[in-house]
Amino acid sequence: MKTLGISKFILCLFAMATAASALAADLPSPEEIHANWPRFRGPDGDGVSTQTGLPLTCDVKTGANIAWSADVPAAGFGSPVVWGNRVFLSGGDAEKREVMCFDVQSGKLLWDTAVPKTAGSPEEPPSVPDQCGMAAATVATDGQRVYAIFANGDLAAFNFDGSVAWSKFLGVPKNPYGLASSLLTWQGRLIVQFDQGDLEEKLSKLYAFDCATGAIVWQQPRPAGASWATPIIFDAAGQTQIIALAVPYAIAYSAKDGAELWRADCLDGEITPSPIFAGGTLFVVSPSNKLQAIRPDGHGDVTKTHLGWGAEDNIPEVTSPVSNGELIFALDSGGILSCFDAKDGTKQWDHDFGEECNASPSIAGDRLYLITRKGALVVVEAARDFKELGRSALGELVLASPAFAQNKIFVRGAKHLICIGEKKAAP
Repeated sequence: MKTLGISKFILCLFAMATAASALAADLPSPEEIHANWPRFRGPDGDGVSTQTGLPLTCDVKTGANIAWSADVPAAGFGSPVVWGNRVFLSGGDAEKREVMCFDVQSGKLLWDTAVPKTAGSPEEPPSVPDQCGMAAATVATDGQRVYAIFANGDLAAFNFDGSVAWSKFLGVPKNPYGLASSLLTWQGRLIVQFDQGDLEEKLSKLYAFDCATGAIVWQQPRPAGASWATPIIFDAAGQTQIIALAVPYAIAYSAKDGAELWRADCLDGEITPSPIFAGGTLFVVSPSNKLQAIRPDGHGDVTKTHLGWGAEDNIPEVTSPVSNGELIFALDSGGILSCFDAKDGTKQWDHDFGEECNASPSIAGDRLYLITRKGALVVVEAARDFKELGRSALGELVLASPAFAQNKIFVRGAKHLICIGEKKAAP
């Protein structure tokens, strides 16, 4: 009996090791992740792409540098996500919430699948402002499934063939503007920042779900009220850290188990801009107030020890900053683009484009791309001196941030998904 028990134990260990190996084999490599655009603002959530040689201009009327333009059947404000030959968007209204999949090369709608009736989900969805809608959060993908969350609290995973892998109801979030924090994945886990209510109500949580099953891997209560920023994840100080923002704290959590690593009391306002990690430093935004640098190598309360420089001119209300590691670029809602030195916050320049902006700026190679609400696509040098390189009119309202993959730029407008890049000749 004793020998049999030892044998069973060894077999159990072998099965666990085999399962772990299989999981590791299924996970995308860092190279695959960075070759795609798997979440809001790209692989690292910072709006930076390695793509080079992208068009400086395009023309939707003549078709110059427009690979294709496709009708989007469901309204939403989430940004495009790209993996391989697929582009994903979410959309929805009071009647149904759905995920759409388009072909990268042709723009053909491959499938459009609604979230099924989920246990506990209310028949009547919550009332949300028109400027947020039911599908403001950007979907995320790990190369196997695509994940979406909606303002009614439904969370769902879809296989790449359009079938539903799993769905669950997290509860209707208590949020005056609706749910806008986007999703991200890490090593088989789906990370969800579910902030809501007032700080005193203690309703907010950070979740890690198993990507394959939807089971909760860990959950961490958050000392926060409602927020709209999207978390990021990066390696620093020997740990993989998830950074989540909400008044009054920037908090780092261990991606492994959700344990809090450190926090900084440095935020105020309605937190919408997402953080970025660049050049070994974390940058967070208090809307219309301050761009703050933080060293991410502390423990416990780091408010008095790890805050770096702070800039207070032309700070964004909605959009997130972007950096090439040397410079930080920030775009406010009025259309003023500012450039700061990443080391000390010294302003290098600012430029007023004179148009409102909701989409966050992005960097591809040595160029910075921004899109105004009216659909003006502007390209400038990501440099210490301002220089505009190109300007194009996309012809419709644009609120979502662009995606960059396969030498193309994907832009979600009010009515169309537009693919900017070389047009392929018909076979």
